[in-house]
Amino acid sequence: MKRNLLRFGLLSLLLVFACIAKAQDVTAIWDFQKNLPEGINTATNFQGTTGEVNSTVEGITMHVDATTGKLKGRTSDAQFNTGTKLQIPVKSAKDVVTVTSYPNYHNYTIGGVAATADVTDHKATSAEVAQGYVEVIATGGCYLYQVKVVHVSSIQEKALYSTDFTNWEKVDGKTANNTVVKLKTLYSKEAFSMTLNGIEINPTGTNTKFPDRTGYMKTLKYTGEYSTAEPSAVTSALANITKITLHQAATGSKRGIKVSVKGDGDTDWVAIHNLSIVKASGEDLSLDVNRTNCQIKFEGFALNQNAFVTDLAIYGKVDMSKPPMLGSFSLNGEKFQAVDIFNEDATGKQLATILISKKATLISEGNPLTDITADNGTIKSTTYTTTSEGKDQKTVVTIVVEANGDEATYELTVAFKPDFTLTYYNIDGTTAIGTQKVEQDATIASFNKEAEGKVTVADGKKFRGWATSLKQDEKKYTTSSVITSDAKLYAVVTDIETANSTARYDFNLQKEGFCADDHEAFCVEGNGKWHDTTHGWTFSAGDKIKILMGGKGYIKMNLCQFSTTGDITLTDPKGTVIASVDAKASKDGLSTILQNTSTESGEYTLTFAAGAYLHSLSIVNMTEPAYAQEGNWYTVKAGDASSFLTTLEIVNAANAAADASRSYIFLPNGTYDLGDKCLTQISGNNISIIGESMDNTIIVNKPAVENEGIGTTATLLNLSNNLYLQDITLKDALDYYKTGSAGRAVCLQDRGTQTICKNVKMLSYQDTYYSNEPNGKGQFYFEDSEIHGTVDYVCGGGDVYFNRVLFVNESRKEGEKSGEDVIAAPNSKSEWGYIFKDCTIENKAKAFSLGRSWNNITRLTWLNTTINQKDEILNDDKKYAYFTINAMGDAMADKFRLDVLKDTEGNVFSPTKKKVIFKNSDATKQKAEENIILTDEEAATYTLDAVFGDWKPEAKAAQATATATTLKDGKLSWTGDAKMYLVAKDGKFYTLTTENSLNVNDDKASFTVRAANDMGGFGTANGTVSTGINSTMTTEATAIKTAIFAVDGTQLSNLQKGINIIVKTFKDGSKKTSKVIVK
Repeated sequence: MKRNLLRFGLLSLLLVFACIAKAQDVTAIWDFQKNLPEGINTATNFQGTTGEVNSTVEGITMHVDATTGKLKGRTSDAQFNTGTKLQIPVKSAKDVVTVTSYPNYHNYTIGGVAATADVTDHKATSAEVAQGYVEVIATGGCYLYQVKVVHVSSIQEKALYSTDFTNWEKVDGKTANNTVVKLKTLYSKEAFSMTLNGIEINPTGTNTKFPDRTGYMKTLKYTGEYSTAEPSAVTSALANITKITLHQAATGSKRGIKVSVKGDGDTDWVAIHNLSIVKASGEDLSLDVNRTNCQIKFEGFALNQNAFVTDLAIYGKVDMSKPPMLGSFSLNGEKFQAVDIFNEDATGKQLATILISKKATLISEGNPLTDITADNGTIKSTTYTTTSEGKDQKTVVTIVVEANGDEATYELTVAFKPDFTLTYYNIDGTTAIGTQKVEQDATIASFNKEAEGKVTVADGKKFRGWATSLKQDEKKYTTSSVITSDAKLYAVVTDIETANSTARYDFNLQKEGFCADDHEAFCVEGNGKWHDTTHGWTFSAGDKIKILMGGKGYIKMNLCQFSTTGDITLTDPKGTVIASVDAKASKDGLSTILQNTSTESGEYTLTFAAGAYLHSLSIVNMTEPAYAQEGNWYTVKAGDASSFLTTLEIVNAANAAADASRSYIFLPNGTYDLGDKCLTQISGNNISIIGESMDNTIIVNKPAVENEGIGTTATLLNLSNNLYLQDITLKDALDYYKTGSAGRAVCLQDRGTQTICKNVKMLSYQDTYYSNEPNGKGQFYFEDSEIHGTVDYVCGGGDVYFNRVLFVNESRKEGEKSGEDVIAAPNSKSEWGYIFKDCTIENKAKAFSLGRSWNNITRLTWLNTTINQKDEILNDDKKYAYFTINAMGDAMADKFRLDVLKDTEGNVFSPTKKKVIFKNSDATKQKAEENIILTDEEAATYTLDAVFGDWKPEAKAAQATATATTLKDGKLSWTGDAKMYLVAKDGKFYTLTTENSLNVNDDKASFTVRAANDMGGFGTANGTVSTGINSTMTTEATAIKTAIFAVDGTQLSNLQKGINIIVKTFKDGSKKTSKVIVK
C-alpha cells in the first residue's frame, strides 16, 4: 500500500512538471503582408461596419469597429483609415501587442499612445486586462502589415540560478574532496548544492588566454593535479531544468567542458555536451535539458587537461502566479497598479521609478504611500529612505511581500521630474536667440517673449510662431504643448500673402502642421479642418475657402478619390462663377486646374457642394503668360523653373484622362533649378518633356540632407503612363558626401509604365533611377542615355531595357577613387527584370559589381557589355562573381546572367562558363549552383519584342530628320511631314514651328532645322545654312545614330559656328568620325 501511494505521489509530481513543461505563451497573428491566416486579406473588408477577424490561433479574434473608418485587406497590407478601431484581446498584464505598419505609415495610437515607429510594442495594462482588450486607433492614413498578440503564460522559463563565480568562496581544487557549496534558486526558492571533487573555484582568477574574464570554475588535470577521483562538479536535484547556458574557455586545443544530466526516466548520466572547445579564447554554449528532478555534472572533456567555466546559468519553468506579488498603492492620492510599473532585475528584485512634479510633496515616512495591497500574500514591511536635497531629493520605498514562506522585494524610487531646456532659434535654424526651462510633462504655458523680439522679420514678412523643425508646415508648438525632453523651437517667418498679380502660394493640406491662421490668402469658413496625412483637409457641403488672387491665373488642386460627388466652384470678388470641378477624383491625388480668366483682383471664393477632401491647393497668379503655347505644344521660358512647374501643372490637368492626346513640353537649354523641392509630379498621361540638348537642358533639385531617402528625394516623380523624355539632364544635387552612410537621392522615381527615356542623363549617387510601378509589372525603356551613381543606382521592379546606355560609377569618397559600387538592384515581379544591351561602364570608384538582388524574384541580364576599366569589376568567386553573390535580404538572385564582357578594344575577357551559388544576405540560405554565362542562342532571345510585346519603344524613339535646308531671299525652307520643327540660330534655340519655312531676314546668322518624331523628340539637324552658303550634312542610309560634339567634347544638339565633330554609328557597330566647319 505504501509503495502504491509512493508511486501515485511520484506520478502526480511528474504530471505537475509535465504540465509546467508544456505550458507556453500563445502567439496570435493577423498578417496582412503574408495573408495569414490564409484568406485574411479577402475576408477583411470593413467600412461603416463592425466585425471580427480570425487570427492564426483558433478562438482568438480581433474586433474591428469601422463605423467611422475603414479596414480593408489589399495584396500585401491592409488599409487602416482614420477613426477605425481594433480591439486585440489580452488576458494578463504581461501580454504584449505588436503592430507593424508599412514604412512611415504608423499613424495610429496603441493603448492611447501614438506610435513613433513602424514596429510598435505595447504591454497590456491592468485596466486593459480588465476590459479584455488593447485598442489600436487609426489617427491618419495607415497601412498595416501585421498585428500580433502574445498571451504570456503564468508558467515562465526563468534563470533559476546564475553566477560568474566572483560571488563564490575560493576553493582549492587539489583539496576539494566532496566539498559542498550551498546554493539557492530564485523564484522557486529551492535550496540545492554543488559537490566538488578536484574542482577549483577562483572568484578573482584571470588567465592571459581569456583576459576579458574574471572568476572561474576549473576542472583539474587527472591525474597530474588531482588523482583521488575523476574531477567533477555535481549539483543536487532541481525540480525542473529546461536548459543550461555557460561560457567556457581553455588554454589550448582538444579540451573543454563535458556536461551531463540525470533526471526522471534516466537510468544513468546522459552527456548533453561532450566535444572539444572550438574557440579556446572562449565560446558560449546553450544546452537543452528539459528534465524534472534533474542533476547536472561538469567534467573535463579531456581528463588530462584543464577546462574552465566562467559564467553559468540554470533555467527552469516557474509558475509566476504563486510567488508573493504586490497589488497596488496610492501615491499622493493617485493609484498605481504594481504590474504596470515594476520590472524584474537579474536578482529577482522588482524595480520601478515614479517621477512627480516639484510642486508636489515627496513621498517619505511623513508622507507615506497609502492603500498598499498585495495580489498574492501579505505586506510584511514598508521602509522609506530619503537622500539628497532640493530638486535632487529622492525617496526609495522598499516593500516586502510574503507568501507561502517566500518573500518578494519591491523597490520604488520616487523623485522629482527634471527640467528640460527649450532652445529658441532664429530663421537660419542655427542662431540660438533664447532658452527656457520647463518641467518634464508640463506645458510650455508661455513662450519666451525676449526670444520672439530677436527674430529676423524682413519687410513683407510676418512672424508666425515656433515650429518643431525648419521644414515647411511642420507642426507648431503651442502654449499647451507638453514637453517630454529638451526641445528646439524654430522661428516661422513667411510672406504676408496678398492679391498679387505674380505671386504663387502653395498649401500642402496633407501636412498636419499646415495652419490656416498663418495664411492671409487661405481663409476657411465652415467646418473645414485637417483630417489626416492621406486625405488632407475635409470639408462639408456649403463650406468655403476665401482665397486672394491678383487676377488671371489658376487654382491647382490635388483631389481625393474618397470625396463625395459634388462640384467645387470658383467665384470672383463680384460673385461671378468662373469655373468648377467635381471634387471626387477618378484617381487619388489627381491634379486639376481651375482657370481664372477674370481680371478682378481681390478675394475669390471656393465653395463645396458636397463633402470633400483636398490634398493640396495652389494659387498661381499669372497675369503674364508662363509659357508659349501652340496647339498641344508648350514652350517653357529658358532656365525658368517656375515657368516649367506652371507648364507641367497645366499639362498634368489637361492630360488627366488615360486616353488624352499627347501634349509636349519643350525646354530650351538652361538650368531649371527647383531648389529643395522634391517629388515634382508628372501625373497626366501621354506627356512628352523635350529638352533642346541632353547636356545643356538641366532640371535640378537639392533636397535637404535630413530629407534623404529613396521615396522622398526624387527630382521628378512620374505617376503617369506613356511618358516620353528626351534630351534632358535630371540632377539630384543632394550633398551625398555629407549625408553619412546613406545618400539616397533619386532623379526619376517612376510609378507609371511604358516610359521612354531617349538621350537622358541622370546625375546622382545612390538610387539614381527607381522603377517603382506599384504592381512591379511596369515597362520602361532607355536609349542612348547616361546614368551616374554609386550604390544600387538603377533599382526597382518591372521590365526595364537599357539600350546603349553609359553607366558611370562615381567614387564613394569625394576627391579620390574609392569604395565599391553596385550598379543594379532589381526588385522584380515581372518576367524579364532589368536588361542591359550594348551598354558601357565607366568606373570612377575603386571597384564595382554589376548588381545584387533586392527583393521578390530578381532578374538581371547584361548583354554585350563594354567595361572601360576591366580589372576593376569584382570577381573573387567568394563575395562576387561580376555580380554580388549575397542578396540584400532573403530574396536570392533568381536569374542573374551575362553573355560577354569586353574591354575598350573589343576583347572579350569573360569566360564561356561560370558557376555561381547565390545566397541570401547572411549566407544562411543558398541556391543550387548555376551557370551565369549565356550562350549566343540564349542571349539572342532577349529581344525588345520578346520583352515588351505589342509596345514598340524603339520605334517610338526613332529620330526624324528634316531634309536639307535652304535659305533664299531671307526665307528659310525645308521639306518634311513632321508635326513640329525646331529652328536654331547660331546654335541657340530660335523658335518652334509647324510650317516648312520661316522668314528670318538675317543674312549674318547660321540656321539649322531639327524635325520632331511623333513623341516630340527632335532629331539631329541635316544641314546648316548661313550667309547664302548651304553646308549640308547628309546621313548614310545605314547610320543608326548621329552625334555632334564641340572640340572640347561637349555633345551638341545641332551644328554650331566653328568646328563640329560628327560621329556616326552604323548597324554593324562601326563608327565614322568627320569634321564640319560652319562659318
